[in-house]
Amino acid sequence: MDLVQSQRHHPQRDPIVNRKLGMCELGVGPTSIVSFVCLVVSSLAGCTENSARSGPVGRAVPASSALSAPPARKAPNPLVRGSIVVLGSSTAAGTGPKDPGNAWVSRYQARLAEQFPNVTLVNLAVGGYTTFHIQPTGYAPPPNRPAPALGKNITAALALNPRAVIVNLPSNDQANDYPLAEQLANYDRVASATSNAHVQLWISTPQPRNFRDSSQLDSLMQARDTLSQKFAPRALDFWTPFAAPNGFIKSSYDSGDGIHLNDAAHAILAEIVQAALIPERLAAPFPLPG
Repeated sequence: MDLVQSQRHHPQRDPIVNRKLGMCELGVGPTSIVSFVCLVVSSLAGCTENSARSGPVGRAVPASSALSAPPARKAPNPLVRGSIVVLGSSTAAGTGPKDPGNAWVSRYQARLAEQFPNVTLVNLAVGGYTTFHIQPTGYAPPPNRPAPALGKNITAALALNPRAVIVNLPSNDQANDYPLAEQLANYDRVASATSNAHVQLWISTPQPRNFRDSSQLDSLMQARDTLSQKFAPRALDFWTPFAAPNGFIKSSYDSGDGIHLNDAAHAILAEIVQAALIPERLAAPFPLPG
């Protein structure tokens, strides 16, 4: 498999691009034409700024779809039934926000309860987990790699008979210097298990992290690009809104440790997952990518 090579200075899309109209006002009389031209030019300048920025290579569920104006709330849909299981590490487990209720899984769970009252969410994420921890029960890892975590791995998730599984593993594999090839093999194993069980799978991209080791940062960016392509259209872009050009966490989204995202970032993560329309797609499965 050819790995997508990434640049250290990866341009990122701002979470929200504010288009300011300056002093332009629409009025009446002779000045209205000038005002209208000013308005159009200002709007086009905003469009140019936004389109000049790019996210991860691939076709991940874009953060921009979650950061646009939220649609009007729909009436609850009791017809969609089933469960969604989350596998992952500290971000999915709720580390980062000062208020645990602001964690993305908690926010998404609340939204599901409001819009899809017969869809439940089960969170099996544990801080510190890597792709090895979520491997199927019975898998024998290479030397010096953790064994599957019984009760918290893909086998445990599928035992709950879910309709969908979300995997959110931000950067612990890179922190442990696991090669990208091992990570991808682990993701493939999880994808095979869900496919065999006829369960839909969503994979989040890595998240930015303030790695001081350039090789770890390069590996993180390679994983970002490869997963975005490999699991499109069900790759969730957990990178673009939060990453500075050097791959570190933007200060406005850093919880303070250079590893975890804060309350504001988790609100965006929840919107990205919401924008994936997972409950809406449970009734219309399509083949797993990769």
